[in-house]
Amino acid sequence: MTSRTAAPEAVRPSIGLLAFCYALMGAACGINGAMISLAVPAMAQFGLKGLVVAGGIGAVLGIFPAIWLARRIAQGLSEN
Repeated sequence: MTSRTAAPEAVRPSIGLLAFCYALMGAACGINGAMISLAVPAMAQFGLKGLVVAGGIGAVLGIFPAIWLARRIAQGLSEN
């Protein structure tokens, strides 16, 4: 007979914590998207509009690391 260890129960972060993490990660990912668009020579033809769009896409994709960070913080807070 094998024994399985129970997985820790998932902790749902509060809306405030999610908003705080998105404020951090959304801006960071937006800046990264803009910097990547500056580094790619093929993006030069799109000019400032391409830079803004790349930053916006980065900011939208920033929700994924923000959710991860909020879950990690909530999990750490619930252990105490």
